[in-house]
Amino acid sequence: MSAKRSLGQVLARQWIAFALVLATCFAAMGLVLLYILEDGFIDDRLAGVAAGIVRLDAARLPERFEAFSPQQAPAGLARDMRGSRPGSIREFRLDDGRYVHVLAGRSPAGDDYFLVYDVSDQLRVNQALAAAWPWLLAMAAALVLISWLLSRALVVRIARRARGLIAQIGASTDPDALKAFAAREEIAEFSQMARWAADSWSARLQALALERETLGFLGHELRTPLQSARTSLALLQDDPGNQGAWTRLQRAQDRLLRASQSVLWLASDAEPPADARCGVRKVLDGLVEEFAPLAQGRGQTLELACAGDLHWALPGEVAETVVANGLLNAIQHGGAGRISLQANPTGLVIENPRPAEASTSGFGLGLSLSARLLARFGWTLERTEPDGRVRLHVQSPPIGRGPECATAG
Repeated sequence: MSAKRSLGQVLARQWIAFALVLATCFAAMGLVLLYILEDGFIDDRLAGVAAGIVRLDAARLPERFEAFSPQQAPAGLARDMRGSRPGSIREFRLDDGRYVHVLAGRSPAGDDYFLVYDVSDQLRVNQALAAAWPWLLAMAAALVLISWLLSRALVVRIARRARGLIAQIGASTDPDALKAFAAREEIAEFSQMARWAADSWSARLQALALERETLGFLGHELRTPLQSARTSLALLQDDPGNQGAWTRLQRAQDRLLRASQSVLWLASDAEPPADARCGVRKVLDGLVEEFAPLAQGRGQTLELACAGDLHWALPGEVAETVVANGLLNAIQHGGAGRISLQANPTGLVIENPRPAEASTSGFGLGLSLSARLLARFGWTLERTEPDGRVRLHVQSPPIGRGPECATAG
């Protein structure tokens, strides 16, 4: 693998290449201009001599000039001038090797002729190029050296800013510091690079926080039912007919099942099933029956309002997990009194009295994890506190934006 180049080296080489290409283009333009000027001087001389021709047989021509009638012109000259109009000028090399400019003229007497000007030794540009190429090579080498020196002076600032950006990204203690640096950076590309690095860092921290939250849920949600299961098994060993122990064991099993199903949904990258449906009344009846003894022990009563044919566009385990968490929130963190569950085609509302010291922290899965779980299916979770009560609203997505709630027909 080839060695990595620094930004300064890359920019310096590009600057040198740019300077060479630019100089070459200007040199080519200058050379073309010289050729045009040279041809212009030659053609002007040719036209001046032609203006003095009155009769072809009596014309007195300067050195290197010749005049021929079309009938007497050499074969090569006649061939190359075929079809030319009076006054037009062509340049070409004759069969004998001479390079000539030829004007097709017509005398005042009406005689057509070809005026030939031999410019073989008049091409000053070609002669100068043949003599000056060593100087041109020296000038090109000097240009490379000057370009390198200029690149050192011009590129050093950009290279220093790039090193500063790398150092800042490596030394930043948090994404906010990196975002502040991006806001101060004057070069747009460097600012965008720092902002992307900060956004990537923030996303990674958020992902770690979500994983930590999920692990915390596992630790809490698994510990309590496992302890309850061990206690129930110990009681059943002494008294296999202990109905209370069997009930607590069943409750612990249900909670462990909900916890495992919730983690699987949260950790899965698979698309949620579009045809998921669950019978709401069956889910709510089972949860009310499960948590009624716990609510009675805290001076609370559970009231359920739900149509028997109501269905939600959610998997049954997801609906059970979220409602169970909300119900546990209401029982464990709410005050004594009535806890109402009102189900409808668009969601569920759980209301409970607010205790003297209300807390937004959830029991078990928690509000944030419940919201994450519902978001997988386009649903939302909102917690409000109107008129001394705590309201938890589970809301289905608007029509056309996710799974819809429906009643069975």
